[in-house]
Amino acid sequence: MAPAQTSPRARGLISIREMASRSYQLKINYSATIKFRPGSYLKSPSFSVGGYEWMLFYYPMGRKETSDRGQGVSVSLYVFLRTIAKNVEAIFDFTLLENNGSLSTTKTKRVSQAFSHDSFASRDLPSGCWVRFFTQDDAVDKYLLDGHIIITCTVTILGSDSGSSSTTPSLDFREDFANLWLDKDMLDVTFEVNGELFQAHRLVLAARSPVFKSILFGPSQQGGLSGAGAVQIEGMQPSVFKMMLHFIYTDSVPHDQELANSDTTAGASLAITQQLLAAADTYALTMLKLMCEERLCRELSIDSFATTLILAEQHDCPRLKAACLYFASDPENLSKIALTDEYLNLSLAYPSILRELRDKCRAGPLNSDHSST
Repeated sequence: MAPAQTSPRARGLISIREMASRSYQLKINYSATIKFRPGSYLKSPSFSVGGYEWMLFYYPMGRKETSDRGQGVSVSLYVFLRTIAKNVEAIFDFTLLENNGSLSTTKTKRVSQAFSHDSFASRDLPSGCWVRFFTQDDAVDKYLLDGHIIITCTVTILGSDSGSSSTTPSLDFREDFANLWLDKDMLDVTFEVNGELFQAHRLVLAARSPVFKSILFGPSQQGGLSGAGAVQIEGMQPSVFKMMLHFIYTDSVPHDQELANSDTTAGASLAITQQLLAAADTYALTMLKLMCEERLCRELSIDSFATTLILAEQHDCPRLKAACLYFASDPENLSKIALTDEYLNLSLAYPSILRELRDKCRAGPLNSDHSST
């Protein structure tokens, strides 16, 4: 017998929410951490859940200001999101593994946290949350295995409601514009970028960028409606201009292999992303700028630190700048950064940034006065 059909009135009363979930094991050399000072920590490698990069900090003696004197020291964890995110809800489940291989039924902890661009921008480090997990005395007998303890961490990402169809028109709209660009129909403006020509639609560019609107329809507009007299674009590589046009028509950025422009080296891809951010800022493409910021935060390294920090300063990227300063506040990272030629150039050209970096290093990562890695 077939189920009864849902009445029109009942529609919208039930929906499905998609969740991404993955589990990891954090293995700690417990015997080597029992002499740590409060505020000292170990940090985990980054790990991915739901397309977002995460990291855990393990404080064997707890945070300095929250140690429970006389009641056993609370082992604390700090979990934070490395990726710049907007409206991401996450649930974290932590469980100690007993030395017989089974998960503890008593030493568990669940916390939830919402992450957003606003919370990242309002603080000097990526969004995260603290977890007071267990006391040192708990781990002495039942949970030690060859001097180690193992913590299982399950991260669950809550996605958006899939029962809503509110995004469908937007997706169709973007697809129509993408097809318009690919079909090359009704093109009415030509750009010349370092000797290469690109054609586009004036109204589309003007609708997406106030800068293009001023260039194409303002008092000093360039290029006739027939396309005669190409608009000159200075200080930009043709490949970067093409990617910017791709975003204007599709509201998306090319895949990684396209971003590298047929050069598979990470350095080439990173340099193009930096140039694309500068272009997005020049033409007031706010979402493209945020996308580039997110990618640069994700791929921050010793080699890219100085150029990325200068870029953040020149193009008013507070999130990217905060991520750079946080990255360099790790003493291990800073010692390597200081040996690069780019760091010397940074200190000469931007002494004010160096002062900010010194202040950040004095405060220490996560407001701690000492780190152990």
